[in-house]
Amino acid sequence: MTFQGILNSQEFFCGGSPCRIPLEFSSTLVFRAVDDASNSSREIIATVTVIQQADGFRVTIDDISEFTFFSNSCSAVWGVGDEQGVTWDDFVQSPHELNTDKTLHLLASKLLLFGLADASSCPAGGLGPGLDWPTACGLEAAAPAMIAWQNQFDATIWFASRDYGIPPKILKSLIEIESQFWPQNSRFYLDEFGLGQINALGVDILLRRDNAFYQSVCREVFSDCSAPYAVLSESQQTILRGAAVQAFDASCADCPLGFDLDKAKSSVVLIARLLKANCEQVQSILDDAATRSRDPKTPTATPTTVTATPTAIGASVSASEYEDLWRFTLVSYHSGLSCFQEAVLAVREEGKSLNWDNLASELLCRSGVRYANGFMDVVKSFDLNLYQADETEAELAVAQFSPTRTLMPTPTLFVSTARIVVQAFIDRDGDGSLDAGEGIDSLTVQVSVAGIEQAEGRTQEGIVTFDMSGFMPGSVVTVNLPGLYRSESFALPAEGEVIVSFQFDQPALPTNLP
Repeated sequence: MTFQGILNSQEFFCGGSPCRIPLEFSSTLVFRAVDDASNSSREIIATVTVIQQADGFRVTIDDISEFTFFSNSCSAVWGVGDEQGVTWDDFVQSPHELNTDKTLHLLASKLLLFGLADASSCPAGGLGPGLDWPTACGLEAAAPAMIAWQNQFDATIWFASRDYGIPPKILKSLIEIESQFWPQNSRFYLDEFGLGQINALGVDILLRRDNAFYQSVCREVFSDCSAPYAVLSESQQTILRGAAVQAFDASCADCPLGFDLDKAKSSVVLIARLLKANCEQVQSILDDAATRSRDPKTPTATPTTVTATPTAIGASVSASEYEDLWRFTLVSYHSGLSCFQEAVLAVREEGKSLNWDNLASELLCRSGVRYANGFMDVVKSFDLNLYQADETEAELAVAQFSPTRTLMPTPTLFVSTARIVVQAFIDRDGDGSLDAGEGIDSLTVQVSVAGIEQAEGRTQEGIVTFDMSGFMPGSVVTVNLPGLYRSESFALPAEGEVIVSFQFDQPALPTNLP
């Protein structure tokens, strides 16, 4: 029996016993078993986490379901689906299918500058005179590290896409375009932060549309958060925007690279939620414009007071313009609400159809037009840049530029970084704790958040671990053993490790055998 699969985009084959696979602190593992007759088992997708402890390392494997259903949240809001069968909005079934091998010059220059790629054989260390651009020699030397770096976020992107309904290729393309996967401020004069280069204008939409995010930020600043963000005073909104943008900022003066890589990864969830908020806001503005076109006397509505209604989209945008809706959303993300709303109203006043060509001609923020067009070019070519490892790259190491993980993950300001460790064991010695040989293997464990989000895993040596990064602290979490009528509920903490134990007593032997 042999095992074959992919670990962080690297192919491996293992026929020994035990099978030894080099792991990183956070890895994605896709594998299957193959016998001598070439019969293959089903493919298993797992995330592997390695935590350093005082007495060594603890390795946790979390099983991912074999097939994951996906609901496109933006399509649902718009009431418009993909009728052309495009692939750029597909939901791939495992994170490694998002692996790319794109040549990213900014990323390469950062890797060379910080010593994360070795270009010692190149003149000037492979960097140009300004140290902000790689030479041809430097680019070639940085290629392995550049591929590894751009793919280390794929598992986080995949989970965020699954949980918030944003197509993963769109989400990864956005991070590539904004930051080339380097989570520092690339344009200091604009005060943009993190992997998504988010500024105060961007988080304003998230605060308006995502009440859970608004509440989490507000409670850190104000004692009374009963009023919605849209009705707060201008000074209060300014304070909240300043606090909210910190959730995306991974800057860290004490960190080796100048940023906290764990916090950068956790912000991917917020970027997905921000894209979803822009989808909803675009729908609200289109609905408002459709109402105004039916009643010219209707005053201009404030976009923050409009509630999205999917049924109204037919009055504003043709069902054949699904791609146009994504372009509208990208303009909103890049240039803000006002520019998009003014262009929509201008198109309506001229009696034209609300499609991309007509809207683009009315947009005063011309950079928004270039951004949306360029973005669609990138995402449409996504599948042309998929990464396929070969045997010569089997030794590619990502862990060299991953900061050493401490026992407790670095907490973020507004989302949880907690982990749930579920133990299931037969207490044979009656000491109330899980000992060697007492764990129950292959026991299905389900975790739900607020009765909606759900993850499933199976115990190995009596333990299964769930990473709750990205969920809101205080959310009610229920851990359930289906079929055994055992469950535990608790409030999700902001950080740390929650241990949930299911103890089963050693069954008593009958005194009289039949």
